[in-house]
Amino acid sequence: MSSLERLVGTWLQVSIDTVAADGTRRPLYGENPKGIVIYTSDGYFSLMQARVDLPKLQSGLPSKATAVEAKAVITGSIAYFGTYSLDEATDILSLDIHASTLANFTGNPEEKRTITLLTDSELKFTRSFVRGVTLEAVFKRAT
Repeated sequence: MSSLERLVGTWLQVSIDTVAADGTRRPLYGENPKGIVIYTSDGYFSLMQARVDLPKLQSGLPSKATAVEAKAVITGSIAYFGTYSLDEATDILSLDIHASTLANFTGNPEEKRTITLLTDSELKFTRSFVRGVTLEAVFKRAT
């Protein structure tokens, strides 16, 4: 089975950490993040990640979130979707993000991930995050 065939499917978040140049690891969305990424056979993907302790909005309406509530949501979650391609020779996953809760991701040709492990049951990838920091995400295949 090719890497591309193995990638297709639904994957559930196990962890997502930032790793500093000195090796210091910090969980990006807390100790038990929730997330999902889906890769389709026709080249589409969708991803959502969040802290499990995101606050409920007092008003129940996103348009009426307080500044504190809005900041907690934006710093504690991300969602985006688009199309993807995988260079099987280099294990580079390139994303064309069509829309995102962080608009900076949309249309950025540098949105690439390096797959460091891909088995029938586990997916790990890294991406440059901020200067000197790498993002490391681990998923397990949904059953």
